[in-house]
Amino acid sequence: MIVMKFGGTSNENAAAMRNVIRIVQSRIDDQPLVVISAVARATNELEQVARTACLGNLTQAEELVASLFRRHDSILLELITSPERISTVKGAFSINESELNQLVKGLAILKELTPRTMDAVCSYGERLSSRLIAAGLQEAGIEAVWVDAKDFMITDDGFGKAQPLMETVTERLETVVRPMIREGKIPVTQGFIGATRSGAYTTMGRESSDYSASIIGAAMNADLVQIWTDVDGILTADPRMVPSAKKVSHMSFGEAFELSYFGAKVLHPKTMLPMIEKRISLQILNSKREGGTGTMVEVDALHENGVVKSIAHKRNLSVITAAPHRRQGQYVFWEAMFSVFTRHDISVSLMTTSEYRASFLVDNRSVTDSLVHELGDFGTVKVAGGKGCISVVGEGIRENSEIISAVFKALGEDGVCMVSFGASDSSISLVVESERIPAALKRLHHEFFEDSSVSRIFEKVGS
Repeated sequence: MIVMKFGGTSNENAAAMRNVIRIVQSRIDDQPLVVISAVARATNELEQVARTACLGNLTQAEELVASLFRRHDSILLELITSPERISTVKGAFSINESELNQLVKGLAILKELTPRTMDAVCSYGERLSSRLIAAGLQEAGIEAVWVDAKDFMITDDGFGKAQPLMETVTERLETVVRPMIREGKIPVTQGFIGATRSGAYTTMGRESSDYSASIIGAAMNADLVQIWTDVDGILTADPRMVPSAKKVSHMSFGEAFELSYFGAKVLHPKTMLPMIEKRISLQILNSKREGGTGTMVEVDALHENGVVKSIAHKRNLSVITAAPHRRQGQYVFWEAMFSVFTRHDISVSLMTTSEYRASFLVDNRSVTDSLVHELGDFGTVKVAGGKGCISVVGEGIRENSEIISAVFKALGEDGVCMVSFGASDSSISLVVESERIPAALKRLHHEFFEDSSVSRIFEKVGS
């Protein structure tokens, strides 16, 4: 069996959903399980609903809810013709709208928005879109079954960033979903969301539907997990900044993880983790160009050691540099620094150290007066904002002196202020001023890809 995950842009309207249905229909022999994201922009709209209600603007929040459901009703009427099927879906939507409005009223009264309540509100996006896809498959004569992720995706209570309880998830999938597949049915469920043991909806972080698909694939020992999105696969750079970007046909899990961690948007950073142990391959495909081959991510990928595969980037970052007040041992100072970051729930993207100085790369939004004050209890702190990070990724590049030289030559004019090199043999990361990112990406891409002769790895977009 295979797992097929479709993103929000693949489900954005009735025409896109018909395309999803056609793609699933063409792979019935592979026994697909379908994972659906919310329709494009729906999660943002639901977050706006919650925040508007929390400010006490009940009427405006209810209008936003009504608008969201009108949008889904419109898709339903364009997608489905069977009066009975329309009535069934409308009945489910009516219950969902009533539930959501009750949440909105509670928020407007309490004026307190907890992560738990935000997860409850945001869960409706995937629940609505997956209902439409299931009904659309049924309309096409396919025996599809809508499955609530709440029935199997059991997580801890880390609302907003919940972690799946894999043993329980596996047991539930075997009990709830496996029999459907054996009977020749196609389960249609939701990405992004799960539930605690007590039944409260949780979410696993923004853009985490890919992660949901990989969890399901690993738990069910799938033959393949497919991520259907709006790009041709993993590209050599962001095509919005580098129009000549090429598609990477094959990539290792390690390379894909490095890219996602350092800013590539095609995959959620956690997507690869559940699949590595089970050695399940991942394929990234364009739902709007069904004939494409996409990118295959495998444990046993086509290896080209010492070859740059792609360049990722992040913007809106800050470098925090700290030196201890007293020289009492590096480990004492580092422990103090990281304890502060842990208390503030801050992820450090990069870290470089010397004997009595450390620099940390963090998201701009993480830099608060409270954080700087606490760090200042242990040392002298300086913050430099407006930074960006560029990461050159490819297995074995650390051992290729020509690549290292080419990277620094290409970025020589850009005032590199921080370098991370050596912790991974698959990446070199450099911090520059954020405004220099576009030009730096173009120079690096020209250096490594414009005249590339490794034709079996890099392909034109559209192939």
